Amino acid sequence: MEENYYQGPTRWLGLSSNLLSLLGFFLVGSFLGQFFGLLAVVALMEFPTQNIEAFQTQILDFISHPQKYEGAFHAMMALQWFSALFTFLLGAWAYLRFVEKRSIFDLNRVEAPGFQVFSWAILTVLVGMPAMEYLIEWNQHIQLPAGYEGLEKAMQNSEKSMEELTKFLLNFHSDMDFALAVMVIAGMAALGEEIFFRGVLQSMFERYIGNKHVAIWLAAAIFSFIHFQFYGFFPRMFLGAFFGYLYVWYRSIWVPIAAHFFNNAWTLLMHYLYQQKNISIDPVDMVNSIPWWSAVLSVVLVGFYIRRLHTYRTEN
Repeated sequence: MEENYYQGPTRWLGLSSNLLSLLGFFLVGSFLGQFFGLLAVVALMEFPTQNIEAFQTQILDFISHPQKYEGAFHAMMALQWFSALFTFLLGAWAYLRFVEKRSIFDLNRVEAPGFQVFSWAILTVLVGMPAMEYLIEWNQHIQLPAGYEGLEKAMQNSEKSMEELTKFLLNFHSDMDFALAVMVIAGMAALGEEIFFRGVLQSMFERYIGNKHVAIWLAAAIFSFIHFQFYGFFPRMFLGAFFGYLYVWYRSIWVPIAAHFFNNAWTLLMHYLYQQKNISIDPVDMVNSIPWWSAVLSVVLVGFYIRRLHTYRTEN
């Protein structure tokens, strides 16, 4: 557990200062990630650069509608890779190195726990998926109160844009496409996001606020918000909170990384198997194939494995 919590005004000044520093590294990393990602896009797509105005128009059109371009899958994966690498992984590294004077390796305060812990964490994610599908369905039908029509319209447009990009990134034409997606969407995302949100941001909140539960849920809410898919906000927040508790319980960043990787990789695998006609259930419409009782059983099993994870942690 984080110790030596700051007290009084010093606590809030320190928290504000560190948050601003982390935000700065996040923004710089995001800019560099987009820059190098777009260089990769230009190289892979071989866009002509003689006419600057036409080049800018083509780049913007490519980002908005990559499905119109042949060979765009690999280019978009490269963009996603560089964005995640610089924004989250290198952003977290730079913050730790230059502000807290620490190393990323300091995020692991103990040796990685045994195989049992990783297995239970992954099983919790797996058995929780039926309940998560119902939560996703509920979240997608949330309507804002009267007077917020403008905000709701903006959220719907953002959601539609992200859905189109997600659909494109999950459309695999070969085994290599699937392997590349696992490396980027599962591997790099899990590594970078867990180090940034759990290892750095959540630990910062815990150190300054002094309440691990507040730290976990606050970091989880920011983690969900930053994806800008507001009609999936609550499922992603609950998932982020679970990753946060794994980190607090075991103080090894590898446990939430493994659970995060499995969650993303499993989703990719389901889409790949459906496209290969190896399964008949469409992952996009999964909720209509799941009976209500399986969601109830899912909640019970999640509670069982979370209790086991927590009990094992306190006994060892």
